[in-house]
Amino acid sequence: MPTTLTPPRAPETPILGSFVPFAQDPPRFLHQLAQNHPTADLIHFTFLGINNYLILNPDLVREVLVNRASEFPKSQRDYGILSKFLGDGLVTAEGEQHRRQRKLAQPAFHHKRIAAYGDTMVDYAADMVAEWQAGETRDIAHEMYQLTLYIVAKTLFDADKSRMVEVADKVGQAIHVLQEVTNHDFRRPIQWPQWLPTADNRARQGAKGVLDETIHTIVDERRQQETADKGDLLSMLLLARDDDGKGMDDTELRDQLVTIFVAGHETTSNALSWTWYLLSQNPTAEAKLHAELDEVLDGRLPTLADLPNLPYTQMVIKEGMRLYPPAWTLTGRTATATTTLGNYTIRQGADLMVAPYVLHRNPTIFPEPERFDPERFTAEREKELPRYAYIPFGAGPRVCIGNSFAMMEAQLIIATVAQRFRLRLAADQRVEMNAQITLSPLDGLRMVVEERARNSQRQPHLTAELAY
Repeated sequence: MPTTLTPPRAPETPILGSFVPFAQDPPRFLHQLAQNHPTADLIHFTFLGINNYLILNPDLVREVLVNRASEFPKSQRDYGILSKFLGDGLVTAEGEQHRRQRKLAQPAFHHKRIAAYGDTMVDYAADMVAEWQAGETRDIAHEMYQLTLYIVAKTLFDADKSRMVEVADKVGQAIHVLQEVTNHDFRRPIQWPQWLPTADNRARQGAKGVLDETIHTIVDERRQQETADKGDLLSMLLLARDDDGKGMDDTELRDQLVTIFVAGHETTSNALSWTWYLLSQNPTAEAKLHAELDEVLDGRLPTLADLPNLPYTQMVIKEGMRLYPPAWTLTGRTATATTTLGNYTIRQGADLMVAPYVLHRNPTIFPEPERFDPERFTAEREKELPRYAYIPFGAGPRVCIGNSFAMMEAQLIIATVAQRFRLRLAADQRVEMNAQITLSPLDGLRMVVEERARNSQRQPHLTAELAY
């Protein structure tokens, strides 16, 4: 029989365990644990007497997320917090409910389906760029947030311009409030019941009311229309049927739409924001990006057909998500029974944590892990990476359903913006991480817009109009 090993343990205080340092700065706390134990497969720590394990070995990540996923469902604590916000959508649902939902939603994210959204993404990015002036300072985190918000509203609901902006702004504001409250819940060792009239509970109920009313109004209007595929994601969700011929009810639709709305813009906007920051700090990589765009596009707007010819653009985005993965930690998993993981005994009820932010900084897999090096993701080098060492979209049966949508969107936006402008970090901008549900810049990302000279003399035609 294999020898049972004892994992290293984090320093702790009585009762609270490691909760206080974790709550103060979760990514740095977890990263410091990994740095303190560079050869560990996993590290043991506790919150209020509950055993937790940070998984560092990609082989064990595969066991938890893929091979034995049914033995390690999402933790009840994390589910309880997220479900107040997202309901029982794809992120929170478990077991048969999750399998049914994923099967119903999958056709909406087929590559042929999402390919039709490429023009919308470019048009919206071009409209944004047309408003920029060389020499001005803009909060790029806000610009990316608003851009991806409008794109997901258009692709989700296919609303006309005025309705789309109204819906996006209203839903976006409600989601922002819910994210803030949800983050407070994650940092709080004890959860208050929702009926208690705390400031957070009142804010949650108000924001949920706005969100639910807006989405139910749109769904009701669409149901009253002729059942037809309008080309948006809502159409596909309304038309989807399971093996018994049953579609989604209004609650299921609400939960899926909110989940898609959040995942469809929050993660991509943060990935883009961090990528612009990293490019501004790495002129060699930035110059290679510009050279590729000039050679392939020569000043014209990108199309979906151009993406295979823009490998360095994709490498830049992948490396940005290595250093600053928007989903910096995945929802915790709980051991349903006492079991063995690798050579370690995991007790029933223990929570297991998989943190891409930490995995992606493993120096044995990514030498000089803090260095921004897009060429880590050349086709040859990416094939050499251990499976599950790089998981910006998760892994296994719960891998992000919209990963192709997100990568296409990020590439097209980078290509559209970087043809015309380079972005320089404002001199007084402090860059710190804000680890909530996603990983964002704490105080925004104020950057100076600089028009750049291209290798070609041709000028891009960047329309200021949105195409509908």
